[in-house]
Amino acid sequence: MTSHERDSEKGAAQASLSADSDVRKLFFHEDDYCMLELVLLGQQNEVEEEMGHIATFSEEHRTEAGYTDVYVRKSDTDGLTELGIRIADIEAAVSSFAQPYDVVSTGYGSSYRVECPQIRAFGPNEETVLFCEHKDGILYKAWLTLEFEDRDRYEWSLKLLRTLAGLATLALADWSWGVHLELRDDAALAAYLENYVDEAE
Repeated sequence: MTSHERDSEKGAAQASLSADSDVRKLFFHEDDYCMLELVLLGQQNEVEEEMGHIATFSEEHRTEAGYTDVYVRKSDTDGLTELGIRIADIEAAVSSFAQPYDVVSTGYGSSYRVECPQIRAFGPNEETVLFCEHKDGILYKAWLTLEFEDRDRYEWSLKLLRTLAGLATLALADWSWGVHLELRDDAALAAYLENYVDEAE
């Protein structure tokens, strides 16, 4: 969870469209939960301090074969609930370009799966997705999966994050890369997303 390299097998959500219906189903590996997370802007000091702890722990436990231990990241128990954002508002804002999934599940390995009725997901495909966990319809946690193959996905991701910035004052915490930025800082946001384009190329 502290590696700066994204595991292609674990990192990409997997979507399936059933042959006999229009139900959109999406699976995400449990390791990807909130790894690219939307957080409250006022938490900048806490987030950056935690990123420092993660970086130190990673260096101390890195070996040629991987890591000798797992760091359990601290998390705000209240999440984004103080913003009072309704899932219905998010869907209304993004559904014109980010189709909702009907069923979201998580798990690990090749067989363990559990459905997540409290999580909604929106996106054009399984590699570029917005996940929204809610409590009684109010946004609790939000995170993304971003895997680029072309410039179109860059544009989609930029549009999505700009739209979310219009809903609330939020920041993006990339726990894998140790990056924290405000969504309304458009120049920083565009530069950050360019890293995904560079990786793809």
